[in-house]
Amino acid sequence: MKKILIISVIAVLLVCVGAAGCIGGEAIVGNWIVSGTDIPVVFNSDGTGTMTITTLGIVTSVPMNWEKVTEKTYKITGTSAGLVAGTYTISNDGESLVEVNSGVIVFGKAQ
Repeated sequence: MKKILIISVIAVLLVCVGAAGCIGGEAIVGNWIVSGTDIPVVFNSDGTGTMTITTLGIVTSVPMNWEKVTEKTYKITGTSAGLVAGTYTISNDGESLVEVNSGVIVFGKAQ
């Protein structure tokens, strides 16, 4: 009986550790808003993203790419006219992306 209990506990621990690895991922992945606007930005886990701009009822999707530079630093490229291209660090609380050169919060985590 003890062997079954021990094996069950080990199995549950392995499942939990495996699930934690899958749930984790890059902090940048998810839904964001351009600071001071209502412009949504989505960063996908595959290194791509989209900013959706709506002006006078016309919706424009701006594709972008991101890559991890260091633990909390990401480089965003591929935006039209360099709209938000640059290097960003994610805040300690994971709620904002700050442009490295200016120190300005450019993206806030969508609620």
